[in-house]
Amino acid sequence: MIRIVHIAKPIGGVGVYIQLLTKNLNSKEFKNTVLLNNSDQNLDLIDQNGNQIESFHVNLQREINLINDFKSLFKIINHLKKIEPNIIHCHSAKAGILGRIAGAVLNIPVFYTPHAYSYLSAENTFKKFIYKFIEKTFRFFPSKTLACSISEYNRTVNDLGFEKNKVLVWKNSIEEFSPKKRYAEIDSLPQQYICTIGRPSYQKNTELLIKSIYEVKKHITSIHLVILGVGYYSPFLEQIKLLIKELDLTDNITLIDFINREECLSVLQKSQFFVSTSRYEGLPYAGIEALMLKKPCVMTNVDGNKDLVNDTVNGFLTKSEPNVIAERIIHLYKSPKKIDIMGEASYQKFKSEFHIESNIKYIEKTYKSHAKIEK
Repeated sequence: MIRIVHIAKPIGGVGVYIQLLTKNLNSKEFKNTVLLNNSDQNLDLIDQNGNQIESFHVNLQREINLINDFKSLFKIINHLKKIEPNIIHCHSAKAGILGRIAGAVLNIPVFYTPHAYSYLSAENTFKKFIYKFIEKTFRFFPSKTLACSISEYNRTVNDLGFEKNKVLVWKNSIEEFSPKKRYAEIDSLPQQYICTIGRPSYQKNTELLIKSIYEVKKHITSIHLVILGVGYYSPFLEQIKLLIKELDLTDNITLIDFINREECLSVLQKSQFFVSTSRYEGLPYAGIEALMLKKPCVMTNVDGNKDLVNDTVNGFLTKSEPNVIAERIIHLYKSPKKIDIMGEASYQKFKSEFHIESNIKYIEKTYKSHAKIEK
């Protein structure tokens, strides 16, 4: 039995990653434990048999705080000594820093999955420099980066200078299913609409999407955008509401608070196609779900997004400019036959690249080949 300790804040995309991974790993060969922050709204984690994943509180905090971070590191090391895992898998920046240090101290193999590097989220040059410097420092640690997408692999090698033999890829993957639970107010939505999923934030660049819809409306007055998932920690929500009002788009945009995944996907399933104007991604689950539901995608040509779209095949990759994005939305919106053709191409891409039933074998093999086994 190989024992894996995940160090993470299992919320959002990181939580979905761990949730799907622990649920699909062979429970006869792997046992998972999670070190987390109990006060977070963590996703429910179970193993292949439906048993709750064991977890311990280590008070991980997003912001840098040397005193708290040293306390967390001390707790992590103490838990690892008791658990004696064969491998550590840490997720996102803070857990990645503390987990890689703890692994080096205790001589335990470590995987680090960035889920989009933290320096990409920095809104000023100084913060970006500091975050990037910290990530580069770990080139000299014995740990390995397990990127969640090809573009994250390329950024690790080309932008941070990691040696290729210290970087692997396991793509974000999901189970295939059809949503059975409908969003209660789905019938109140227009007959035709396009859809995006993601809280208004710097990363999602929702302001750019709103401005793009403003340009679309000049040509298609009935255009309607549904933005899902705005209710959970949306730092730019009030700004977005104000912008919608200023651009006279109140009748063209529907904001839907955080609802459960099946309800969310029932809205996406009914849409014409999916759109994303993110500044960066690791590999967005919303985009993978759009492929699964046979939706073409109009996406900015950035990390994560470009892993999902073969330009002009199952959607369009665009520059981060309102006029360019609007042009692609208009073109696709007016081409129902192309929507069908591209939607089928999306589904084929999902099956070949992002289906967890086939992809889980690779990470099982990877864990086995890197685990520390006492003889």
